[in-house]
Amino acid sequence: MKSWNLGSKKPKDSKEAGILSRSITPVPPSRAATPKPPGGENISRSGMLTIRIFSGRGLALPPGVQVPDIIQRALDSNPSTRRSTSNRDSIQRKRSWWLPYVVLEFDKNEVLVDGMGGDLSKPEWNYRADFDVSRMSNISVSAYLRTAQCVEGQDDMGNDILMARVDLTPMLDSHHASDQWYTATAGQGAFHLKIDFKPARHESLSIEQFDLLKVIGKGSFGKVMQVRKKDTQRIYALKTIRKANIVSRPGEITHILAERTVLALVNNPFIVPLKFSFQTPDKLYLVMSFVNGGELFYHLQREGKFDESRSRFYAAELLCALEHLHSFNVVYRDLKPENILLDYTGHIALCDFGLCKLNMSETEKTNTFCGTPEYIAPELLESQGYTKTVDWWTLGVLLYEMMASCPTLTGLPPFYDENVNVMYQRILSDPLLFPADMSHDAKSVMAGLLQRDPSRRLGAGGADEIKRHPFFSKHVDWNRLLAKKIQPPFKPHVESVLDVANFDAEFTGEKPQDSHVDDTPLSETVQDQFRGFTYNPGNEHLSESISFPSVMS
Repeated sequence: MKSWNLGSKKPKDSKEAGILSRSITPVPPSRAATPKPPGGENISRSGMLTIRIFSGRGLALPPGVQVPDIIQRALDSNPSTRRSTSNRDSIQRKRSWWLPYVVLEFDKNEVLVDGMGGDLSKPEWNYRADFDVSRMSNISVSAYLRTAQCVEGQDDMGNDILMARVDLTPMLDSHHASDQWYTATAGQGAFHLKIDFKPARHESLSIEQFDLLKVIGKGSFGKVMQVRKKDTQRIYALKTIRKANIVSRPGEITHILAERTVLALVNNPFIVPLKFSFQTPDKLYLVMSFVNGGELFYHLQREGKFDESRSRFYAAELLCALEHLHSFNVVYRDLKPENILLDYTGHIALCDFGLCKLNMSETEKTNTFCGTPEYIAPELLESQGYTKTVDWWTLGVLLYEMMASCPTLTGLPPFYDENVNVMYQRILSDPLLFPADMSHDAKSVMAGLLQRDPSRRLGAGGADEIKRHPFFSKHVDWNRLLAKKIQPPFKPHVESVLDVANFDAEFTGEKPQDSHVDDTPLSETVQDQFRGFTYNPGNEHLSESISFPSVMS
């Protein structure tokens, strides 16, 4: 279950009475200002992007890959796959899983579309999707063939075969329409797409513009619901926060505003984006892309550990996300598998930005003790003050947790102990031990990232220093990775964008509703602290600059 930074929740893994092993409450914050986007790279746009996908042609399996027998039998025995589909509803009920399906994506919003007719090389989809536009982003269209393992009900879609993919940048500066075939940029074939963008200046948002579908997380500050925006039918995660629940806690208003600010600034394929934010006198609302492939924590617990190639893939995408945050002088400070989601296609999506520290230049230090015990860097424990390099320590811990194992324990951080105080001592002094079967390059990159002296830590000279390490440089094409042109090693099992199977049933079984607030109305002085929370690029006067009301950690 994803906590979504909502305060206290039922712990996944309490290692010791009275201690939530994967959460620390920060102390009151110190002052920081709103960061400015470097180079204006995150350009706001507003309107509706309509993508119609009609069909494909020339699609083919990668060289050497055979059509799975179970799919071949389905193709041979189902004439409906070889004719045009005038009755879409009837065909939809049959779920033509033997045909290639496509994943349409724009700005981390993903839609899975099943085949409606045709055959493997010339599938027909005949589907339309509307996307809310709040900034510049790319479109990707990926066609996959399901494997026998998925069809037979195994736990994941990791062996689904990518047949073709096209990436393109839509024109979002004015009304623009196109209707043409787009040649695949990966795999073979082409897609017939009609793309239409219509700019718009939206009215202010309200909760009435969303259908509430499922509760997917709860905490002491509020809850997160899966919602559908009524006009575009897009599915989002809507975080609701009661103002009265945070005004009494030192620093919490500033942390919420910081999260909203960071989410609105960043534009990276491996970070969950903010679509909108709005407020009422009683509540704050954050509307984010809905990512439902499950936490990396869940997948790591299930499998014990990942192989080196899969671990490197996740670490490389996270490195790009952290580098992007650092370019805004933002330090993340809370990297852990619980804060990393997988999307439809298996790419990572970093979330939960409530512990971010803003305004951190290359040499700036801060002293706030916050984070997660297993991931705490030595300089925090020694109260030395710390810089951006604290994020590289946590990346090293995560890489170790993904790859290392021993006969009795798997998937644990390098200095783990059930007693938190003992664990802190181990972080400060224990030697770093590696499994015998780990490669030299893997040991070397972890030793560099887990260097206790932050001035000598790998990454002290910037993210490029880590990228140049042989563990990454021998295997990763960074341009292709950032463009999401490298197929993930694993695809989570997700039936559709509505699927909530990867969220805790304790929450998804609850009735979704925007609960009524009976608290005494907040004073004008308190309300003024939330000035600037609203984010709606369609109305510049509704998207105010945030003025932080108190000192910030």
